[in-house]
Amino acid sequence: MYKKVKSLKELPEDLKPREKMLRVGADSLTEEELLAIILGSGTRERDVLSLSAEIVRVGWQKLSRMTIGEIMKSFKGIGEAKACQIKAILELAKRINDPYEGVYINNPEDAYRFLKNMMDERREHLIALYLTPTNKLIAHEIIAIGRMNALHAEPKEILYHAINTACYSILIAHNHPKGELKPSREDIEFTKRLKDACQLIGFELLDHLIVNKKGYISLRREGYI
Repeated sequence: MYKKVKSLKELPEDLKPREKMLRVGADSLTEEELLAIILGSGTRERDVLSLSAEIVRVGWQKLSRMTIGEIMKSFKGIGEAKACQIKAILELAKRINDPYEGVYINNPEDAYRFLKNMMDERREHLIALYLTPTNKLIAHEIIAIGRMNALHAEPKEILYHAINTACYSILIAHNHPKGELKPSREDIEFTKRLKDACQLIGFELLDHLIVNKKGYISLRREGYI
């Protein structure tokens, strides 16, 4: 039989979550104990440790998808304040683990700074950036790798990741390792196809950059988007 979580009153003073953290450190606490410290107090029916155990059993992934109202409905006695505390800690955890924290792509220069070290000097790479409505970077994907100045990709490969990331807008870039920055006829045609596909599904194509060691050009600035 699995061990039942003891109530806060049943615990010796030095094993209560806050006292335990002070004595042995945060990494020795269970998830229930850590959440109990954050919540601070329980409800009329349950002490904070029992309440925390019930919340943790739901699972962090499921909790992260729940609204504040859904959290209040799911746990008896949880009011708006405690539901907000739970959502706040989940959001903080997400931001701490976000590899793109603080990365915004507000213009072609921002995109070039982010991308220039990813481009191979020998082969073409097509990379897509996926952004929020405020231009915060959500993810980037290498869509295709080619030979020298030859590369093949389809808009659906870019849009597949756009749907999975639930992004708002897309910026793509590819390099010309040995060539000029001037877009080829294929570059222009692919950009138009991708723009049409984005509009059909509901994404915005922000730009298509062509880059090399010397710099970049923006197909939006050149009037192709």
